[in-house]
Amino acid sequence: MPFWMREATLQIGSKVYQMDDLYFEFEVPFEDSDTLQSATFKAYNLAESTRKGIKRGSVIILNAGYEGDIGAIFVGKVSACSHKHDKTNWITSITATAAMDEWLSSKVTKTYAKGSTGQEIVSDLLNIFGLEVGEFTLAVNKVYDRGLVCNGKVKDLLKQVVVNDCKSRFLIRTGSVIINDPSKGIANGLVLTPESGLLMSGDEVEETVIAVGSDSQKSTEAKDEEGNYVTRECLLNYHIGPADAVTVKSQSLNGKFVVVSGKHVGSPKGDWKTTIQMKPA
Repeated sequence: MPFWMREATLQIGSKVYQMDDLYFEFEVPFEDSDTLQSATFKAYNLAESTRKGIKRGSVIILNAGYEGDIGAIFVGKVSACSHKHDKTNWITSITATAAMDEWLSSKVTKTYAKGSTGQEIVSDLLNIFGLEVGEFTLAVNKVYDRGLVCNGKVKDLLKQVVVNDCKSRFLIRTGSVIINDPSKGIANGLVLTPESGLLMSGDEVEETVIAVGSDSQKSTEAKDEEGNYVTRECLLNYHIGPADAVTVKSQSLNGKFVVVSGKHVGSPKGDWKTTIQMKPA
């Protein structure tokens, strides 16, 4: 993919930079988990006033892709920032977390009546918090015969009801919440082929299963599941994210998979790719 086709914008606070105007690099890991994900950025030669203006909690948004087709890869806030003067360059290193301060600290005290359902409670908590909802389908819609007293941080209460009680996936992805059946992926029609950007090395062999570690604390079932994981690289693709259902069609791998984890990596003249770890659907 020619360099000139790469395109990205990086918003730091209220300022938005095009990659043509600011040299920046990024690494955005992602995971099918309710754990908040962090990303790292390096920006070169920001103005002194801009460097001084970057604070913990500053909004940071990355959109990346190719000329005429870019989309959100990361939405979050700055959690740490440092500046280093290296010869003629100022290098600003930023760590950001995919969450807002309100998500980390908002609390609620509320009692739900007898017979309330998980869907009713989760809907109410999401409205209180004001999160954008990308998908909302509970695997189990638990009925609370005795009602439910919610007292604590909204994030903890949501995880308790969604994950523990309703056996569902809870995922924050590019600024929105995904709630659905954890045994299923997020259907989006993604098909990865060499023609659509799937990368394969010339010496790739048929065996693609990742070796399972010798951690004796893990159950046999967990080890078996890990042994089914496969890893692939493709040209940077903002459409791919955690829990996505993808179809892979290549010489050595064909089938339907669910994305377990991965990362987007990019720089104007270096890597510009997405690495994904998948399990069979």
